[in-house]
Amino acid sequence: MGSTSFSELGARAGVDITVDAAGNVDLDASGMSLAPGWRDLDFTRIPKRLRPIVPGVTGANSTSCFSMGAGPFQNGVVANGLELIADQGQAPVTHGVIAPVQVVPLAQYQTDLENTRAAWQIDET
Repeated sequence: MGSTSFSELGARAGVDITVDAAGNVDLDASGMSLAPGWRDLDFTRIPKRLRPIVPGVTGANSTSCFSMGAGPFQNGVVANGLELIADQGQAPVTHGVIAPVQVVPLAQYQTDLENTRAAWQIDET
């Protein structure tokens, strides 16, 4: 589980997720960042090995692109204690976050994210 790097499953306190003084996550639409598909990621996050598909990408080849499920990219519960909050704006929406559905300690939020690990699959096609 990750809480120190953007390339790990998890969220960094004060960077990806807002945490209050008591160590609980705020319900402010912050959370683990994600996109509806890897082609929607910033070019610095897509591994260089995928340049034949997306020219100009500069991401580290030590990272991979993952997907979780095949449903629509819209607000809703995605796992126990977690919800997808898609960014507001005109379609197509290309970014959102996985956030807790209620105020919980940061450790619980990270555990809830970790519990989704088996649902993520490498998707680079």
